[in-house]
Amino acid sequence: MEKMQLSNSVLKHTGLCCTIILFTLVGTILGQPRRRTLPDSSEIEVMVDTLAANLTLSDSVKSKVNRVYFASFTELKKELGGNRDDFRAMRNIRREITEKREKDTMALLNDKQKKAFTKIIEKRHNQMRERMKERRRQF
Repeated sequence: MEKMQLSNSVLKHTGLCCTIILFTLVGTILGQPRRRTLPDSSEIEVMVDTLAANLTLSDSVKSKVNRVYFASFTELKKELGGNRDDFRAMRNIRREITEKREKDTMALLNDKQKKAFTKIIEKRHNQMRERMKERRRQF
């Protein structure tokens, strides 16, 4: 009889310990800081360099695209500053500024580059859709 009580006691404590460990792990995972939402200047430079290479941009056009990208992310940072708690507002602001950046960039390109840039944008949008589908599956 004592053995059963001891076994039950050990099982209860083991279960309690497992529960505490589980909650600690979940809290740690969920408590991880989210990745910053905006690229820093070196990441923007890489974006523009990659775009310039993919579209074979001249130095003057690359310089203009660089200004468009930096202005866009500066505006995005400013606009998102006050809406950190409103996901929908942040998403709409990001969408509007991204569309403006794409439009402004498109205006700097020749016809061949416009076609290639359109494909890049479509690929980026498809990748985003896939990430969103994957996130929905996780929850």
